[in-house]
Amino acid sequence: MPPRPNSGISVRKARPGDIDAVDMIEQRSFTADRFARPALKRLLASPSAHALIAEIAGAAAGYAIVLLRSGSSVARLYSIAVDPAARGQGVASALLLAAERAACARGRRLLRLEVRASNRSALSLYRRAGFTLFERKRSYYPDGEDALRLEKRLEPRKSGGRSAH
Repeated sequence: MPPRPNSGISVRKARPGDIDAVDMIEQRSFTADRFARPALKRLLASPSAHALIAEIAGAAAGYAIVLLRSGSSVARLYSIAVDPAARGQGVASALLLAAERAACARGRRLLRLEVRASNRSALSLYRRAGFTLFERKRSYYPDGEDALRLEKRLEPRKSGGRSAH
């Protein structure tokens, strides 16, 4: 069972005007494999991407981007990042849950992602949330590190529940 997100965290759909916050989180979170600001801007505006912002007390604490290819039953968690100052507070869990719900609400039955084989904290999060390994991509990253491809089967939500999207 995934951990319960912190009740002080809210998750909403990102807007193009959130580019400064998303770019800041990206810069603070990654030294390698970082998205350039123009790429983030395109993703926030893309109709085939569902971008989410997590906030604590009204301040951006993390973001996630889910890609939703037309005609596919598979969604891809393309990026998820939490500001280092907000780590350990349940932000990643809240974003992951919202990403799953957004994908499921759009008829997707699987959520897939790639993660660095050395990223133990992310792997722990994904395993707790029910993701399983389905492939190892050798030398996937520019520095030669392997990627682990994980997936989770999404269950349609029963009516009457609250949604995070």
